Parts: sequence; structure tokens; C-alpha cells
Amino acid sequence: MLETELKAFARSIGVAHLGIAPAGDFEEVAALLRSQERDGTYPHFAERDIDLRTRPTKVLPSAKSLIAIAVPYLSPAKAHPMCGDVPRGIVSRYAWGRDYHSVLKEKIDAIARFLAARVDFPLQFRSSVDTGPLVDRAVAVQAGIGWFGKNACVYVPGAGSWVFLGEMVTNVPLRPDPPVSRSCGTCDKCVRACPTGAIERPFWINPHKCLSYITQMPGMIPKEFRRPMGRRLWGCDICQAVCPWNWEAEPQGAPEFEPDPELGVRPALIPLLTMTNSQFRKWFGPTAMGWRGKKIIQRNACICLGNIKDPRAVPPLADRLFTDARPVIRASAAWALGEIGGDEARSSLERALKTESDEMVLGEIRDALFELSRNPG
Repeated sequence: MLETELKAFARSIGVAHLGIAPAGDFEEVAALLRSQERDGTYPHFAERDIDLRTRPTKVLPSAKSLIAIAVPYLSPAKAHPMCGDVPRGIVSRYAWGRDYHSVLKEKIDAIARFLAARVDFPLQFRSSVDTGPLVDRAVAVQAGIGWFGKNACVYVPGAGSWVFLGEMVTNVPLRPDPPVSRSCGTCDKCVRACPTGAIERPFWINPHKCLSYITQMPGMIPKEFRRPMGRRLWGCDICQAVCPWNWEAEPQGAPEFEPDPELGVRPALIPLLTMTNSQFRKWFGPTAMGWRGKKIIQRNACICLGNIKDPRAVPPLADRLFTDARPVIRASAAWALGEIGGDEARSSLERALKTESDEMVLGEIRDALFELSRNPG
């Protein structure tokens, strides 16, 4: 049977879970997306055409089946050395190793070649990993890969929510898999643990409050989210880490997702403030952090340093405030100096107030000095 052969082949190339669904419309998902559009919580990064996101035949007119895959990324517990007593940030697990987009695309392309060799008509397909129009989590649930948790993550038996998802729309008719019938029950640990209240109700995430989204958004981090960011340089795993289903997840991550112990898990923050383009490409280019560019990571490093409050960060932050050409970095450095405090930070802010010309940066400098006047200690 083709479905059995397909799943066996998937396992042989490192795809632990493969499920199949009919290429029908996702009407409930479409209704949810339209409600997000109405109340202003529709994700900025997502495709705007809701029909394209929820009707597979708009992606591929000849669509007969959906194939969903899940690849675990939870690495076995290892000691990740922290070299030196320096301020460090936290990187979400999904960005520790090689960029999952390229890893999963390679696996989906291999699955497509496998299918093409086993059907007696020209294979047609469209595939995507996170960046395509279809809602990958809805496809995965419909294909029996897993079920939705209250944090809106897909949970896969044995792997928890520590999985990367990808999907394929194809003209090959395949027997669909049954859904997974599990649920969170009365547990709401993720809802209560979210530091910004982004899980506004079970299964409903406001992306504009989610730290995973906020650490990737363009522009300035809104003030109300800077302190809750803590030392999160990229992403947030809190709602997954507190989940009892994930406590039972087996560490079965592929070798591609093993982190660089120095950079991938807890990067030193101060060197990031002055990293060159070539350093950025070397350190972050191969990871899922690379797509947003150097400025986003440097902005986040400023916020993390402000939250850590290590006085050693004052001179490099002051340097960014005076010399960086980008207003977002200068403004973020000003906020961080105001959070760290002390005579050197105050003096730097007062000097910058006399020389800065950008209104946004001036606003951050004034706010930082005001906070220091209220909390002189």
C-alpha cells in the first residue's frame, strides 16, 4: 500500500511522523482568521489572503491530498558550557541548530521524488515549511499528526510540541489518517505562565503580545514588553516548558538541530552590539534567527542587557548610543542605560540629550532620565 511505503520512507530520512488528510477546506480556521482580522490580532508575518490559507485547491487546483510531516527538535540533555562570567541571552530551542526551513524542505522534496516514482501520472505538488499560505498547524491536526494544546501549539505523541511542521498539497489521492483524540483537559499551566498574557483564552494567541513574535517584530519593542522579555534574545519557550505533555517528550532531535554550545543556547550579549555583517552571517546566518537580520538581534541584545542590569554593559551601550547610525539601536541602548542606572549611565544619557537629533531617540533618552530621577539608586 502506497501510504505504508510512504511512511516507511519518511522514517528512513528522519521524518518521525507523517500524516495524510483530504484536501478539503478548513472552514473553522477561516472563521478564526477572519475574527483575528476584525479585532486587529491577525499576524503581520502571515499571508493576508484567508482563502489561500484555508482552501488547498487555491494553492493547487488539482489537489487531492495533504501530507503533513513533523520532525522533532528536542535535543538530548547535555551540558552546554558557558565560557566566562558575562551577560548572556536566551535563545528559543527551535533556533538552536540549523535553520529548520531548509532541513524540512530537503525532506519534503525527497518525499515528492518518492511519490513521483510510484504513481503513473505526472506528480503535481506544492510544499511549504512555515512560510507557505496554508496554516501548517491546522494541516497537521487534520492529518492526524497531533492535537492542539491550549497554547495553540501542535502536540505530537512522544515528541510533545517540540516539533517542526511542514506540508505538501498534491494531486495524488491517498487514504487519510484518523485524528489524534487527546486534549489538555482542565490544565491551564501555559495560560497562567505566559508573562505577557498572550494566551488570551485557551487556543487563542494574540501574536502582538507573544514574546516569540515580539522578539522578531520590526521597529522598537513596545515599552510594556521590554521588561517581560527578560534576557530572551530570540523567541520564548515558556508556554511549552511548563506543559505536562512536554515533560513526557522524548529527546529525539535530529543532529541538524544540535546547538553550538557557545552561540546557539546562551549567546554572550555584549559582543553582539558591535558584530560585523560577516560575523552575523557566520554566527546566525545558518540558523532560524538569520532571516530578520542583524539589527533585530542587536536591538534585542540592548533590551536583554537592560534587564540583566550588569554595569559592565554601560560602556558598550553608551558607545551604541553615540555612534550607531540606526535610531532603533540608539533608542534601545538609551532604554537599557536607564534600566541599568548609575553615574556613568546617567552621564551618557545627559550628554546624548544635547547631541541627538532623532525625535524617537530623544524620547527614549528623556524617559530613561526621568526613570533614573525617580529611582536614583
